[in-house]
Amino acid sequence: MVEQDEKRILETPSIASTDTSFDPEVLISNATYATTSTTNDGTPLPADASSPEEPLAPQPRRPLRRRIMSLELPVFLLFLAIMISGPVMLNQELYQTCVAVYHYNESACEPLRGIIPKTEEAKVMLNNVWPGIVVLFIGPWSDKFGRRPVLLVTYAASFIGYILTATLVSVSETLSLNPWFYLLGGIPFTIVGGGTAMMTIVFCYISDVSDMESKAKRMFYIDMTMGLGVVAGNVLGSYLLRLTSVTVICAASAVLVLSALLYVFFFIGESLDVEEASFSHKARNFFDIGLIKALVRACVARRPNYGRAIIGCTNSISVVMNFIMSGEISIFYLFLRNKFNVTLQQFTYYNAAAITIKMLGCGVAFGIFRKLFKVSFAMVAIIGLAGCIFDSLTRALAQSFWQMYMASGFGFMSGITAPMLQAIISFAVPSNEIGKVFSLSSCVNTLTPLAAAPLYTLVYNHTLNIYPGLFNFISVGLYVECIVVMILVYICQRRIANRSNALESGSETEESQIRNIPTETAQPARTS
Repeated sequence: MVEQDEKRILETPSIASTDTSFDPEVLISNATYATTSTTNDGTPLPADASSPEEPLAPQPRRPLRRRIMSLELPVFLLFLAIMISGPVMLNQELYQTCVAVYHYNESACEPLRGIIPKTEEAKVMLNNVWPGIVVLFIGPWSDKFGRRPVLLVTYAASFIGYILTATLVSVSETLSLNPWFYLLGGIPFTIVGGGTAMMTIVFCYISDVSDMESKAKRMFYIDMTMGLGVVAGNVLGSYLLRLTSVTVICAASAVLVLSALLYVFFFIGESLDVEEASFSHKARNFFDIGLIKALVRACVARRPNYGRAIIGCTNSISVVMNFIMSGEISIFYLFLRNKFNVTLQQFTYYNAAAITIKMLGCGVAFGIFRKLFKVSFAMVAIIGLAGCIFDSLTRALAQSFWQMYMASGFGFMSGITAPMLQAIISFAVPSNEIGKVFSLSSCVNTLTPLAAAPLYTLVYNHTLNIYPGLFNFISVGLYVECIVVMILVYICQRRIANRSNALESGSETEESQIRNIPTETAQPARTS
């Protein structure tokens, strides 16, 4: 019953929804009375497509596309490549700074390979500001020209970047290379929007090819795949470095990304029915200001069934959660090292264990609450946010390092929140607008580290000698605010469900009365 109510929340009354028959004549007659909408360029949409005025109207099942396969494998390969080479390159940059910039002896700089650099201002600006701008155009552009070109370009740019990085590292083994040259390896991927653009299109693609029942499950699988890639990369990176070299690791990352690129090229088809256009036409329209106008219209358009409020609240929760994560990442290792004297190896193992616990918790939560008890997405998200509060609160009060593992256990269901939020948004927005909404959310999420990292660092530096874990209470307060907003979303959904139930019961009573009219009028005729 809960699952049926949740489906009603996302539907609006329309002629097409009054008959579930697949008779062609019925479908044609229903389409005759459907409202005609237009795209951004004025082209009429089909009668069965959603529009900003009626975005939650049920859409007919899209014909099966034989080339469409899952995106979990290429996403896993990309995250595995990033996590294998990422920590290794951080240490390599610090080592090259010691050798090439400060001109210390190589033997004196060798111990620096096991230390995490404290600041990376150039990388933060490079990886956050420009992708945040590009993603505003990528979402609306993909709504118009398709998701597959963006996937191909982002994976190709990542492959080129790893080739450049491997070449630069190989050159630095013979020449004293300034570490600023390593930034060249990240430029291709950053120019096309980086991981922000790629993951935005991945979630748009999943929303396009999934039906109502499987959207949340597919979002959950993508998040699980990213977690597996992070854990496997963290574990394998240090072992590969002992057996090989930094150049070999960067080359291995390039091979992994190339495999993902070939998979997308041969097995992933387009998820949307897009207009045919030349490459030059698509390129000219990428930085079209009209795309930004369409994005704003899609995000602020009035929608039935509290659609605009639900989208705004859900996006705000996603932004706040990303703000918390960005702030904690900037100081978490320093916090553990100063309070518990944690080494880099212990920190790596703790990260892998915490991610594994959350992945298992996500699987358990999804299986129990969604599959078994059919709990609504909003309620599952509230449960996940409660886990986030217990996790942060326990870390704030921890006095021993083992209690950090206990905190991860208390928050083992906290990872289920993100896929539930993505599922709620994908239900509330039609396929021809999902890229615009996801783009705005991704843009804000990309820029949040620029505010979160300074805030958390400021609080940590001022409370280091008094209470190093005080910054965790900031996270607790922000998570409480997220729960309050999510409860409002749940209340809106329950009100819509109750209204739908009342309308259905009223229509059933009316139908029963109509059926009884011929019987009552015919009975006296037989008795007389």
